[in-house]
This record gives sequence, structure tokens and C-alpha cells, in this order.
Amino acid sequence: MRAMLRSGWQGLEQALDRAFSPEANPLRQLGALGWLCYWLVLGSGIYLYIFFDTGIEQAYASVARLTEDQWYAGGIMRSVHRYASDALVIIVVLHLLRELVYDRLHGARTFTWITGVLLIGFLYASGITGYWIVWDRLAQYVAIASAEWLDTLPFFAE
Repeated sequence: MRAMLRSGWQGLEQALDRAFSPEANPLRQLGALGWLCYWLVLGSGIYLYIFFDTGIEQAYASVARLTEDQWYAGGIMRSVHRYASDALVIIVVLHLLRELVYDRLHGARTFTWITGVLLIGFLYASGITGYWIVWDRLAQYVAIASAEWLDTLPFFAE
């Protein structure tokens, strides 16, 4: 099964090599693309947090104010933050698949593999809190669904 997946992945990489060149192939540069998205998320998140009011009653209004009063910079920063976050998740999944397909999880790479899997949990948790912070209907749904999911785990108290 893994050999078939590796063959398919290599075929996709070779097709992209012809389209972009090996140095610019996005599947061969997943680590660099991930770091780029991370820094975009971090920079735009800091900018947005400067203008964000963290109160429960004020959170939604502050996002609306950021969007309306700073329609250009605020809108661009919100878009960069959102789409870079989405791209980061996609890149992480592709990177995970690539490393699995090439069987790069043994020997000297074991520690890197374990820490990478743990980082996926942190990525998931930060994504959830990103939805919570706005505190609109979607945030409420995500909070309730997350709490229900955590209630199914035996090590969380009710």
C-alpha cells in the first residue's frame, strides 16, 4: 500500500517539477511554506490583537469596528490571518502525508516525528481559540462542540 502511495506521490511531484522546476515545487517546499504561513499568521495576529477588545460583551463589536473603521488595513489583515491559517493547516496535512508516504518516521527522525504530531494538537487548539475569540454564533457552536468532545474523554472532569 505504501509503495503504491509513494509511487503516486512521486508522480505528482514529478509533474509539478516540470511545471515549476524542482526548486520551486510546492510539494518539495512544504516546510518553507509552512514557516511562511506561520509568520504571516503571527504577524497579522499581533496586529489584529492590538485593536481587539477581549471582553465577552466587547469582542464581537471590536471585530466589527476593526472591519468597518479600518476597512482597508483591518480587512486585509483579517484576510491574511484567515487564509494563512487555512493554508497552514493544509500544508501541515500535506507534510504529514509526505513524511508517511516516504516512511520518514524511524531512527533519527523519531523525535522529530513525535514532536511534530504533538504540534498538530497545538495547531488544532489554537485554531479553536481563534474561533472562540470573536464570540459569535460560530464561536458558540465550536465552543459547545469542543466541550462535548472533551466530555467524552475519560480524563476530563464533567
